[in-house]
Amino acid sequence: MKRSIIPIILVFITLSTALFAQAPSSGGFRQEGIASWYGREFDGRPTASGEIYDSSQLTAAHLTLPFGTKVIVTNKHNNKRVTVRINDRGPFVSARVIDVSRAAAEQLDMIITGTAPVLIESIDQIVVSSSALTPPPAPPPAAAAPPPVTPPPDCPPVNPPVVPAAPDVNVPQQQVIPQTPAAPQITAPPPPPPPSPPPPVRYPPARLANETNIAPNKVYRLQVGAYEQARNAVEAFERLKKAGLSPNYEQYTDSVKGALYRVVVAGVRGSDVQSVLERLGSAAFTEVLIREEH
Repeated sequence: MKRSIIPIILVFITLSTALFAQAPSSGGFRQEGIASWYGREFDGRPTASGEIYDSSQLTAAHLTLPFGTKVIVTNKHNNKRVTVRINDRGPFVSARVIDVSRAAAEQLDMIITGTAPVLIESIDQIVVSSSALTPPPAPPPAAAAPPPVTPPPDCPPVNPPVVPAAPDVNVPQQQVIPQTPAAPQITAPPPPPPPSPPPPVRYPPARLANETNIAPNKVYRLQVGAYEQARNAVEAFERLKKAGLSPNYEQYTDSVKGALYRVVVAGVRGSDVQSVLERLGSAAFTEVLIREEH
């Protein structure tokens, strides 16, 4: 019986170790931001760590994490996760925190969008360099006072200084009090009034490119654009999100331009079309296509 139980215990310990190795450390590194990815066009080029980039490997570029650090990247749009190893520096674009390889982007389902909001968590504790904990050197000791100089015996004695006699207290003395001129009164000028804020920029509402009769009780779909580059579609998507709308992506193939990415706002009731057009105008969209949904 003992010989049959030992292998089971070893398997349980191995599985437990693997599970804990993939869990982020409670005191580890955490960061939120926008992730992007880079693909096969960089294959064969050296990374900042000296390693040759391979888009099929689960690696990533980060601005500060040490090379070799393993982190878990979670796509906050779909909660998909992937573990990557840091072997490069980047991204060098404002508001982006990590650049993952194409293989990692496929597991995060962000190939089409190009970017995604993510949470980065380190698997291992990030070790701080010991040089940062070294106290500063102690200041040098103060120089010792020089020994007193003793005059040689041949020097004549030095006469002590003559101290004037104190005045007779019985003789009245005339006291002279100096007159201090009064300081001139300087009045500071009043501070200038604060500049008034510029008036807010007001954009006109977006207009409908195709004329149609809007029925209040029907449901419509508004298309704000069709893009050849996925990153342009992502930019339009983010602008719509900031305007308080709920956009969607649609990918289709055009007979002339090939693969295109549509950005749409679907499920809009006819009674809400005008307010949606005003929000689209505030996001700098000037013209949209409308279609009734069935």
